[in-house]
Amino acid sequence: MIFSLPDDTPRSSETTVNIAGILVHLYGVKELTPEQAKTTTVLFHAHGRTRSYKDAEAVAHQLLYSLGKKGHTNGLVVATFDNRNHGIRKIDDLSIHSWTGGNAKHGQDMLSMVDGIAIDIQTVMTYLESYVGDLFTPTHFIASGVSLGGHVTWNLLASDSRIQIAIPIVGCPDMTSLVIDRLGKYTSVEQIPEGTKEWPKSLEQLYASRDESITAINGKKILVLNGGLDTLVPDKFTKPWIEKYAANNDVKYIVLADNGHYLSWRMIDEITEWLAPFLN
Repeated sequence: MIFSLPDDTPRSSETTVNIAGILVHLYGVKELTPEQAKTTTVLFHAHGRTRSYKDAEAVAHQLLYSLGKKGHTNGLVVATFDNRNHGIRKIDDLSIHSWTGGNAKHGQDMLSMVDGIAIDIQTVMTYLESYVGDLFTPTHFIASGVSLGGHVTWNLLASDSRIQIAIPIVGCPDMTSLVIDRLGKYTSVEQIPEGTKEWPKSLEQLYASRDESITAINGKKILVLNGGLDTLVPDKFTKPWIEKYAANNDVKYIVLADNGHYLSWRMIDEITEWLAPFLN
């Protein structure tokens, strides 16, 4: 299920800039007041696997409208772009699919995309002001994302000090367990025989390193949104992180019992209520 924007939600302005060969779509720039343009929060929203920036565009319009109704002192711009190998950046359709979709290298493709998208967002954060300084001044950054974008959001929390506030949506802090579960034959890494082509040792080490970095997230504000009916990225792979490491951060953890693997309207409402205080 894809988040669908109602006809009566006002559409914010769109400004597109080319940063490092990435077409970055910025929503809400033209609506900034002169004062808001001096201290603008940029929320990066990453879309899900097999989708495009258009999914994130719908979310941008709704969040800008919902948060605008609440009023906020600081400016807010929502930024997004096509993830690696998605949208206009797609070079190989098979590699964005899973093992069940015929992609023998799903394990490698999944993690390399997550890492690469996080690096892209970091690059855009670094260079953004140099491209838009005449329009607004980015002073704070927030990360959010759905599914694949949710995995990316966890990466950014672990790897970038500029991301102090984040909203992973149906994403996963423990990608090793998630991907092993998708193999459908094993319940742990230890059960996988040496030489299994879907799970080479070199890949296992990369996943372990990523997941270990997530355990070190500290002092950050995080809204975790999962679906109780989600079978693609089940909440059971997030709950252990919450139990062990949430106390090191300021975490609001919500599992919506009747929600599957999608961003729902209830989630939009939760994001709006949680995020509004940070924009004042």
